[in-house]
Amino acid sequence: MVLGRRALLRAAAGALGLAGCSATVSTPPSSTPVPSSSVPVRDFLQPGEATAVVKELIEAAGTINAIKVEISVHDASLSIVSGMTATTWAWRNGKIGVVDSDTQYVGQKIFDPRDFHLSDIQSMFDTAATLAKSSSGQQLQIVEYADRTVYMTVTTNPESLTVFFRQDGSLVSQVDLTTLTGIQEAYNDVVGTKQYINSLGILPNQGGMYVDVAVLDTIVRTVRQPRLPVRTATRREDTTLAPFDPALVKPTIVASSLDRICAKANLQSPPAGWSLEVDTKDNTAEPRMYFTIAGQQTVMTLDGVDVTPH
Repeated sequence: MVLGRRALLRAAAGALGLAGCSATVSTPPSSTPVPSSSVPVRDFLQPGEATAVVKELIEAAGTINAIKVEISVHDASLSIVSGMTATTWAWRNGKIGVVDSDTQYVGQKIFDPRDFHLSDIQSMFDTAATLAKSSSGQQLQIVEYADRTVYMTVTTNPESLTVFFRQDGSLVSQVDLTTLTGIQEAYNDVVGTKQYINSLGILPNQGGMYVDVAVLDTIVRTVRQPRLPVRTATRREDTTLAPFDPALVKPTIVASSLDRICAKANLQSPPAGWSLEVDTKDNTAEPRMYFTIAGQQTVMTLDGVDVTPH
């Protein structure tokens, strides 16, 4: 049978349609980038990690003139001073760079962060958590506390108790000035490297241990309160108290004398309001210890001998 012209054309079109349906269509490769890896995360509580990141921050900043260091479990920053301007460098999102910060230079102490013991921040965080009864949002800072003295502190978020650490990582303890341990630590802190003082004492109600040093017509008082590092304050005042070597005062004798006075008065412990003053206010050849306990004064030599006038 012979097909007509229109039938031939329809057959040809159908063949072409079938051929088109069976053809394979190639798709060009996508230009959308595929993520290679996640942003690196560092744990600065691991031994040596905090020391390493501080070194990296110093290298990036190009100076050791620091006014603040902040370190938490995954973040670290260094605020430095150039001229009179503070700039903050930080480890963020896997790299180190300059970040916005509200830290400003207002004359605070400049320090070298490499001088601070950061090799075991985890231990400091553990100690702080025990004392503050919280480990929420812990952060370590190195910054001036007061009187041009820089300490390490551990804080929490929400804020609880700030815990202080010295440059070597040792704890600034919450001292009990009725114990030998507390008296010894407070004594070491207030005396420091002083070669002479005019007075040493313990303030009423455990207000702290202090030493006074006369400088011309000014008295410089250094105080160690039970929960805080030492601070100094000055006042315009003359003194007639003779200077003496603070090494003459022995914390062991102070503590044992306090115990003996309480035992004699049938007291289990020193009552609120007790105090101690060590000086030469009676114009004696050497200082004496003046204890005031339960309203009664007891005078002792530095060897612990009772010389109270009767």
